[in-house]
Amino acid sequence: MQFRDRYPETMARFDRFWQGAETDRPLLFITAPKDQPDTAVGWAKPENPADRVLPENMVAQAQAQLAHTAYFAEGFPHFFVNFGPGVLHACIGGEADFSSPDTTWFPRFLSDLEEFTHLRFDPQGKWWSRIVAATDALLAELGDELVVSFTDIGGCADIVASAVGREDLLIDVLERPDLVKTAVDHCHKLWMEAYEANRAAFAGRQDVTTAWWPAISRGRTYMTQCDFNALISPKIFADLFADELGAIFTQLDNAAYHLDGIGTEVQVPALLAQNGLQCIQWVPAPGTSALRHRRMLREIQEAGVSVTFLIAPEEVEQACKEFDPRRLLLNISCQSEAQATELVENTLRWCR
Repeated sequence: MQFRDRYPETMARFDRFWQGAETDRPLLFITAPKDQPDTAVGWAKPENPADRVLPENMVAQAQAQLAHTAYFAEGFPHFFVNFGPGVLHACIGGEADFSSPDTTWFPRFLSDLEEFTHLRFDPQGKWWSRIVAATDALLAELGDELVVSFTDIGGCADIVASAVGREDLLIDVLERPDLVKTAVDHCHKLWMEAYEANRAAFAGRQDVTTAWWPAISRGRTYMTQCDFNALISPKIFADLFADELGAIFTQLDNAAYHLDGIGTEVQVPALLAQNGLQCIQWVPAPGTSALRHRRMLREIQEAGVSVTFLIAPEEVEQACKEFDPRRLLLNISCQSEAQATELVENTLRWCR
C-alpha cells in the first residue's frame, strides 16, 4: 500500500505525533462495525488451531476484517502477521506450539544460559520461511487495501527467558548477571537481523512500517518490549536490560515500547533514561482503565515521550482534558459508525 498517497492527512498527523508537534487533537485510531458489512465474507476459524498461520487463512482473516470493519480519523486497515509473541524463539533453534486457538507457546530448548551465544538466526528456517510466506501472500492479495505489520519478533529478555526457562533466568540475574548481559547482547544482534529481514519483505510494496500496534512510520518503527521486567527490580532492569532496549531505540527512526502489566510502572524511569524512545504503550491490569494511571502517563509526556493506550469511547473527553494532545494516540473501538463519527467531532470540541 502506498500509504502516503492514499492517506496523506493521516500520514501528516503521524509525522506530527512522532515529533511531538502542534496539533488540534490527539491521534485517534477508531474502528467500528460497518453499517453495511459484506456478509458474503465470513469470519472463518480453522478447525486445527495451527492452521491459523497458513498464508491462505491469514488472507481470509484479513479479508473478513476489511469486509466488516469501518475506520475513522487516523484509523486505517491494518493487519497483524501474528505468529505469537516472541516468535524469534522459533527462528533461532526453538519450536512454536500452536495447539491453543488463542495463543502460541514457545517451549524451552536450552539446558543452560551459556548455550545462548551459540544460537544463530536462520532466515531460511522453517518458521521464518512461514512468516515470510504469510507476509508475501498478504501483500500480494491485499497490499492495495491494508497495511501489513511486522510479525511479533519479541523482546530480547523475553526470548532469552523462553529459551532457557523463566525461572532459571530469574536465578541467573542474581547469580550470573554478566552471563545474562552477554546473552541479551547476543540476542540483540539476532533481533536486528530478524528485524531487517522482516523489513526487507515490504521493500517496494509498502511505503510505511508498522508493528502489531497500529502506529505507522515513514522509516523504521517497532513496538519493543520486555515483559520479563514485571518479575525484576528496577535496579536489575536498569543494569541488565535497559541498555539493550536503548540500543534498539537508537537504531529505529520511531521507537515505541510496550509497557504491560501490574507493577511495571517502576521501570519507567530506566526507560525514559534511554535515548531515542518516542512512545510508550501502556497496558493496565485486565479490566481496568488506563486513566487510573494518569499521573504516570503525564510524567512520561512531560519527559518528551508520547503515550498510547486502549480507551473506551466514554473516556475520551477526560483524556483530551488531562493529556497533551501532541503526544497522545488513542485506540478506540466504537459500537457503530454513528458513534465513531460523533466521537471525532466531539474530540475537536473537547480539545479547544
